[in-house]
Amino acid sequence: MAIEVVDRYTKIWKPHDRQQRFIEIPDTVFEALYGGAAGGGKSELLIMLPILRGWHLHPRFHGILFRETFPQLEESLIPRADVYYKLAGATFNEAKHYWRFPSGAVIRASYLEKEKHARRHDTTEYHYAGFDELTSFKEFVYKFLTSRVRSSEPDLPPIVRSASNPGNQGHVWVRERFVDPAREGGKIIFDRASKTYRIFIPAKLEDNPYLNDADPGYAWRLEILPEAERRAKKDGDWYVFSGQVFSEWRDFHRSNEPENALHVIQPFEIPTWWPRILAVDWGFTAKTWAGWAAVSPDSRCFLYREYAKDKQNIETWGADLARLSQYERAEIHSVVLDPSAWAHRGDKFTIAQQFESASGFKPSQADNDRLGGKMLLHSFLRWQPRPAKYIPAEGYSEERAAYIYRNFGADAFAKYQDVFTVEPPEMNLPRLQVFDTCKEFIKTIPICIYDNKDGEVVEDVAEFNGDDPYDGGRYLIKEVDQYIRLVWSRDQRVQALAKVMDNFAKTQNWTSLHRQMEALEAKKQPSKSIQRRRRFGAYR
Repeated sequence: MAIEVVDRYTKIWKPHDRQQRFIEIPDTVFEALYGGAAGGGKSELLIMLPILRGWHLHPRFHGILFRETFPQLEESLIPRADVYYKLAGATFNEAKHYWRFPSGAVIRASYLEKEKHARRHDTTEYHYAGFDELTSFKEFVYKFLTSRVRSSEPDLPPIVRSASNPGNQGHVWVRERFVDPAREGGKIIFDRASKTYRIFIPAKLEDNPYLNDADPGYAWRLEILPEAERRAKKDGDWYVFSGQVFSEWRDFHRSNEPENALHVIQPFEIPTWWPRILAVDWGFTAKTWAGWAAVSPDSRCFLYREYAKDKQNIETWGADLARLSQYERAEIHSVVLDPSAWAHRGDKFTIAQQFESASGFKPSQADNDRLGGKMLLHSFLRWQPRPAKYIPAEGYSEERAAYIYRNFGADAFAKYQDVFTVEPPEMNLPRLQVFDTCKEFIKTIPICIYDNKDGEVVEDVAEFNGDDPYDGGRYLIKEVDQYIRLVWSRDQRVQALAKVMDNFAKTQNWTSLHRQMEALEAKKQPSKSIQRRRRFGAYR
């Protein structure tokens, strides 16, 4: 159908070039998203589309505009739409929130805060549905409403058009549906499941020349936002957003960053002698997620395999994990399982016992320290070198060392020595890399957002449907770190002892030897966490 542009209205609202591309999307494309940077004129585009296409002149036309909440309708969408629709002769029914045009055409405004709000439209037929801020909606709500968009009128095409910034509760599914298939946009995608077409048109701040004239300082105000929020709102970056926990995550190279700023890599053949660790976050309605990691000699962790299935009984997923591990069981150093698997739920055997029976693995309880696991994951994802260690300008003093030893003991003496130990450059960043075959983990980590309790953001990651790879990843990284610390503590003691004896051979200073040997002994006791795992038999 040819685009009908009504001159009377374009004098009041004129689309810029990028908006015009969105208006001219063929009617054969059922779904379209205009999304990205703030300030692209997205809401007005959804409001004006039925007018610019002339659908308001058709007596049978029935359209609807959606926002998430009722206050958003009253404060934003309705006032903006009312200005344009009244110019086209429409009258607004405040009680039922719809505009009726002189032709008899109707455009409604509605909110979809809960699933029950979507079901109110179950028997209705809409020719046009516009979702303003699509990422604020749940995926079910969107899919359910798009099933109500259909047409028995040959000259009224059924279409769904949406607009949104990155972020919010629906960020992941919106990005997967529209952005991931064609990150640069402009490419029509065929959905084999629904047998329909969809397209993503990126929204850029610089595309809207009218905004800069009306508010010259808007771009500058976006520029001074925190990095994640700036990149989302100013640059329209769908792969970082405000509230994102692991903003250091990189699944592709950005041009202004070093080569090592990358976490997702192509698989390679892992040497058989590298130790492996298996972590499992079990579930039934939620997915059971398992991850296998290999630890390299330079203390890096490589997630090389994952398992993710829901609605599987323990006998099935336990046997699956055993089958997937059959050629590397000798290299699997430890298996950790969600601590809730040890709870007694009225069955004869616990989940842990059933897993052991089905897989042949003897699991230990994973460390479920949520904040500690989150911070450790940050550490393993870090790809920027830490600042150089501060070393006092006066240098190491034997006299000062002796004084500290005599008055404060071996622990204080060891700490004084550590102050003057030069740290080698970090050549193993990032310490976590993920094979690109681990799709669930790759999808989950970048969408973790901070929890919000009683209106205040807290340090923990908010729980969400599909967070199983994150929880399993926490268990895995904790266990990898404990393994590295166990090996390091042993190897470092050997190296330190060799250094002490070499120094004694040169100086024959028995007093210094005695002090240094006591300092080594002070560092020797392993952590309580490692002792606990030894008792549970995690280290074989």
